[in-house]
Amino acid sequence: MKPMKLLTARATVIALFTAFTGSLLAVLFIPQRGATGKDPAWLARLPESLHLAANWLRLDNIIGSGWFMLLVALCGLSLALSTVSQFSAAKALANRAPQENPTLKGVRLDLGYQDFAARLDAAGFRLVASTGSLHRYVKFRSGYWGNFLLHLGLVTAIVFSLLYVVTQHRVMVRLVAGEPTLLVPGTFAEMVGVPQFRQRLPVSIALERLEPDFWGNDRLASLSAQLLFTDHPGDQPRRVEVALSDKSHFGPFLVYQISEFGVAFDLQFLVPEREGLTQERLILPYPGSRDKAAYGEILLKESGLLLKGKFFADSGKKSMKLGTPLLVLRLYRGTQLLGECTLQPGKSAALGPLFVRLAGSEWWTNILLDGSRGMSGIFAGFALLLAGVLSSYCLVPREIMVREAEGGVYVQQIARRFAQFYREEFEELTAAGKTGGV
Repeated sequence: MKPMKLLTARATVIALFTAFTGSLLAVLFIPQRGATGKDPAWLARLPESLHLAANWLRLDNIIGSGWFMLLVALCGLSLALSTVSQFSAAKALANRAPQENPTLKGVRLDLGYQDFAARLDAAGFRLVASTGSLHRYVKFRSGYWGNFLLHLGLVTAIVFSLLYVVTQHRVMVRLVAGEPTLLVPGTFAEMVGVPQFRQRLPVSIALERLEPDFWGNDRLASLSAQLLFTDHPGDQPRRVEVALSDKSHFGPFLVYQISEFGVAFDLQFLVPEREGLTQERLILPYPGSRDKAAYGEILLKESGLLLKGKFFADSGKKSMKLGTPLLVLRLYRGTQLLGECTLQPGKSAALGPLFVRLAGSEWWTNILLDGSRGMSGIFAGFALLLAGVLSSYCLVPREIMVREAEGGVYVQQIARRFAQFYREEFEELTAAGKTGGV
């Protein structure tokens, strides 16, 4: 069998789309690698043999795997070949001339051809072609292109999905208000596709302002940020505003506001038997409600002790807005609790063998830069799919064949889909002048 026929054979198409659908279902049910690029927890729990197989198949990042890219390419090629055939078929249906058939007469009407043609024109039927005394009229001629548009939409969506997979480049960066973050290795996490395509990153990003807003039930209503991008060393920063439901552009990147945010607490520690201060940063997520705390922990670099913290947005627990935050710290050596203290901005307290001061606090949030290409084309493919569905099911083409005869005409209706729905339309057109038929 020739390669082109093999790719468009029914069995091949079914197999390709079954594999494609199964892959997408696997993405839904198997936890995938997030934008941070960290391995999902389930991957680490696998036995070594299964772990190697899962890594080789890239089951934690199916969309970015080489085999998925090949599968998408084969589906796109098969559909492209089918789309060419659909175009030829739709063009032939839309423009074909009526075939002479002396045995085909239909319903006889005692009307002249010109009179009945005027009635057809008023009803929306248009003359497509004539062969001698036989005339072909069609209503909603564009409906013949429905299957072609469906195929074209699928091809477009798949081709641009392949482009998205090939050019995938997503960068996640955590920003703390007031501190420009240089985009150098180690300050961000990224995901790239199989070809390792990368867009050029800006020099730095700074979080100028973060504004969360909450509903009365303490749920997050909106989250917006004002960012400062520096594209080249020495350039003036350019301001970019983003929100959860409002992405922005910077250079080749789409900039997204991620729903993760909270407060970064700067803590100064003093060890009595040592000189000087050490500073640590405790980054905590924002509390889920006014009367519940948010939790986090860090390992202190100087002493190796474990510091656990929790905080409330408002010390009075009356509001979700960040007022005077209440920070509670606990210090552990292994599982042994060494001390506990409560801090507010600018205050100091003893914490086991240490003294700690809350030097300051700032907002933090995660920002996603997506430099992948093809998303607009994917949506264009879905638009073509919708146009194809509407053409196929809402603009069903109806044909009326008209044969001139002595003293009248013979007419016949042809509807390739939902023929029973349009019988009444035909009967109204032929109600006057009907005398019988064959």
